[in-house]
Amino acid sequence: MKATVFFLLLSLALCCYQGNAETGGAAGPGIEASCGNYDLRRGCTKIFDPVCGMDNFLYGNECLLCFHNLKRNTNVRIKNRGMCQ
Repeated sequence: MKATVFFLLLSLALCCYQGNAETGGAAGPGIEASCGNYDLRRGCTKIFDPVCGMDNFLYGNECLLCFHNLKRNTNVRIKNRGMCQ
């Protein structure tokens, strides 16, 4: 009986802890890319201004991240500007 109560309380504590670990609420972690600034139908420039996505993939610039999101119907956010760590 005591073991069952212990595991039940431990499970409850872990569920609560994992829910609090997520930062940013519904918006999720990272920075939302400004995809409205680009005409993705015309393509992106070749200017190298790297951004690291939350998927740990290096994109040549913010426009390319937006293009990736559009083509694959995803919502990869910007982890940081510059190279991935």
